[in-house]
Amino acid sequence: MIQITDNAMKLCRMTVLQLAGAQTNSKCLRLLKRNGRVSISFEMPRSEDTIVNHHGQSVLAVPEDVADDLNGKTLDLADDGSFVIA
Repeated sequence: MIQITDNAMKLCRMTVLQLAGAQTNSKCLRLLKRNGRVSISFEMPRSEDTIVNHHGQSVLAVPEDVADDLNGKTLDLADDGSFVIA
């Protein structure tokens, strides 16, 4: 499973709160793997996803295949504030 730094976790939570509006805990950020690349979307988590919570808020859904590929990696923030996987 991917590790998530505190700064990345805070940004995930703030992003979800901003995008969800009044519908908190229905949608969250979700890691996707397409054409060998990982991206982040804002959508409903799936039943097979591992859900990462921060202060009681669902902030990130990680599908099993993505979790396997990113095992031992860390989601962090770059100097410019964008997400980076290292």
